[in-house]
Amino acid sequence: MSEQDYKKVNFEFEALDKCPFCEHGVMISNGSIQWLENDFWYVICPNCGLKYMNPRPTTKSYRDFYKDLFWQQKVRNLGFHQTGQLWQSSGYKSDWSNSEEWDPAEGREKFINKHRKKRVDSIVPVLQQHLTLDKDKKILEVGCGFGVTLQEINKDYQCAVYAIEPSDESRKTIEEAGVVDLIGRYAEELEEMAKQGEQKFDVIIFSHALENTNDPAKVMKFAKQCLTKDGIIYIQTPNLFIIDQMNPYHPYIFAKQSLSFLAKKLDMEYVQASKNIDQMLIAVYKKS
Repeated sequence: MSEQDYKKVNFEFEALDKCPFCEHGVMISNGSIQWLENDFWYVICPNCGLKYMNPRPTTKSYRDFYKDLFWQQKVRNLGFHQTGQLWQSSGYKSDWSNSEEWDPAEGREKFINKHRKKRVDSIVPVLQQHLTLDKDKKILEVGCGFGVTLQEINKDYQCAVYAIEPSDESRKTIEEAGVVDLIGRYAEELEEMAKQGEQKFDVIIFSHALENTNDPAKVMKFAKQCLTKDGIIYIQTPNLFIIDQMNPYHPYIFAKQSLSFLAKKLDMEYVQASKNIDQMLIAVYKKS
């Protein structure tokens, strides 16, 4: 698919009349972006600090986008990019201008190598602070990309690894590797898993994924129900106060205040593993 074809993508939108986290009815206009001939508007909740897209794309729009376009674009260097969203910086240093020179296979390998280094190094030490990684542990990653993090955890600690991943581009790579068990396509499928109650996980990972879901409060509610007794949820997401990463992939942008509010709402303990000035906000939710 060419860049010109991507520009034909249209999202369907739905308006929200209250905050998805705290149900506060006041919302303050807080910026907008344009992409693929669509406008995306953001508001911020003065009560819990959640920044969210309003109106936001419908669940179906996002499902189609993540299934057919997200990684297909990223590996071809056609993803969304906008400078000036990083605090105390003149912009991102990137080579997004040379999309025509990117080979999809090369692009895929670049992302795989990046995730193998950065995501594994940021996730594993935090998990080890809360539990022992071994062959008896079951780990689920929601929105696992190419499954690199899970593959490395399985190789180093023999944990059983499972994934929910919407992208056809990513799923093909995961299936070819044969390490990760793909058990779902969309985060919302956690609801059905919770109702069935047949499978519990010691860890559920949302690494650069929770902000991409259509209803994170609902997704987290069912993620909690899919945990073992002492299970944890790991979250890594852009930190609103440092990297206000408005882009069409992110209907939500979190800060410490909004994530800790959600933990309290879910009756879970909030443990922050990152500093307030870090670009990435890393937190663990524990059953209380």
